[in-house]
Amino acid sequence: MKRIVDNILCILLILSIFASCEDFMDVHKEFIKDGEIIYAPKIDTLRFVAGNNRIEFRYWLKNAPNVRTVDLYWNDGMDSLIIPVTPSAGIDAFNTVVPNLEEKSYTFKARTTDLYGHKSLYVTDLGSSYGAIYQSSLAQRGVGSIAFKDDKGELKGSVSLFSTQDGLVGTEIRYQKVDNGGSAVVVAKAEENTVICLDAQAGSFIEYRSLYLPETEAIDTFATAWARYDMPFPDFFQYDLSIWQVVAVSSDMAVNGQAGHEIINVNNQGSAWHSEWSPRAVDPPHWIVIDMQAPKNIVRLDIVRANNDANTVQYFVGDDPNPDASTWIQLGEGNFPNGTSGSSWPGGAFLLSIESTDKVSKGRYFKMVLPNSNRYPYIYVNSITPFGGI
Repeated sequence: MKRIVDNILCILLILSIFASCEDFMDVHKEFIKDGEIIYAPKIDTLRFVAGNNRIEFRYWLKNAPNVRTVDLYWNDGMDSLIIPVTPSAGIDAFNTVVPNLEEKSYTFKARTTDLYGHKSLYVTDLGSSYGAIYQSSLAQRGVGSIAFKDDKGELKGSVSLFSTQDGLVGTEIRYQKVDNGGSAVVVAKAEENTVICLDAQAGSFIEYRSLYLPETEAIDTFATAWARYDMPFPDFFQYDLSIWQVVAVSSDMAVNGQAGHEIINVNNQGSAWHSEWSPRAVDPPHWIVIDMQAPKNIVRLDIVRANNDANTVQYFVGDDPNPDASTWIQLGEGNFPNGTSGSSWPGGAFLLSIESTDKVSKGRYFKMVLPNSNRYPYIYVNSITPFGGI
């Protein structure tokens, strides 16, 4: 009797399980009535790169030879772009520009469709478009100065630039070339502070503008409006002192780094020429003779004096390096003030600029004479900067 009861209970349990399975299948019948869902290969990687009222859509497909379109949606699916593709069985890279986009950030959804009409799962990412609002925020990188420089005998226009701004990638300089050579444009990178303008025309003006990228990989560069610098290229240039040599000096303090040759040490702005003061002071006048390597005229001489130890400055050119030769031609003379008050330079230094009264005469050798001092008998000159005429 017990066995009969156990058999009946087993039959009832099996019937109950079948009934439960039937109920479970009823729940899923609605979802599988059209057969099993098949998905197309999903986009492997995607990226959206900023542009000027547009965005570049970059995407990669892997092992997707049957995919025929990449379907892109944004603005909550209200806007879309269906992109035909023919990928291989390997890894394929594609890019498509999405044009005419309002300046803002977007959320994009992308999927694939294969040749059988199967869709992939969506992949989502963000991208930004830039335009007039970003353009209006850009600042012009300023020009500090404009000059000509002598680079071992080659004359070059030089434009110095102020510090960079966030997002700046370059500065364009547009200038006029000599002999009606038309205009030229050169570009300085953001980290560069000087632009060289070859064959620039003396007396001509430059125009400049700044170039920006809103994002590191942006496909479009934004530029500020062209601006004109208010000073033209001058009619003089700075000589290159790196090839000049001091050939004679009346007195110096070589052991203290204040030798005569330090006055043309272009690699050390802290160098100087000081007359001997130990173990004895040597009375002025003092002089220095420099070999310029070729005949030159000096239309202006800038001298920096870092204390009160100089007054009158005279300079000459000639073809005989003997400081006592009678053939020296004086080009200019000037005087430093007595004292250091009122100086805008560190340490009370003063800059004295002396314009030449003879802009024609040339000589291979340059002589500077310092006949007196505001702190007798000491003579001190930090550096000289000679200029030639164009």
